[in-house]
Amino acid sequence: MLSQISEITYRAGLLRNLDMTRKIFTNTRERWRQQSVNSAFAKLRKLIPTHPPDKKLSKNETLRLAMRYINFLVKVLGEQSLQQTGVAAQGNILGLFPQGPHLPDVDERTLLNDCGVSSPGPSHEAP
Repeated sequence: MLSQISEITYRAGLLRNLDMTRKIFTNTRERWRQQSVNSAFAKLRKLIPTHPPDKKLSKNETLRLAMRYINFLVKVLGEQSLQQTGVAAQGNILGLFPQGPHLPDVDERTLLNDCGVSSPGPSHEAP
């Protein structure tokens, strides 16, 4: 009887150790994933012009402003294409950024109004 109790106790201990190992592995994997996401957002924040330049945007603001900034740059490229060739661009690049409700048409003034974003300065202009 005593050996059966010690066997049950031993197995319960193994299960607890296995559960603890799984929990540690899951937590480690989630921590790595979160660090990876945060790193990607930090890189994206560096590409979006803001005023003041060191303003930290939330993830939501970063994604929204990135979409608007991409749309703004697409519009600038379309206008350059129109000036150079006399043919209107289709409003997208390789079909990746179509105009639509999720990417509203914006101009430089609109970017100024969102979360302190400044218009692209000389360093952001195309040659």
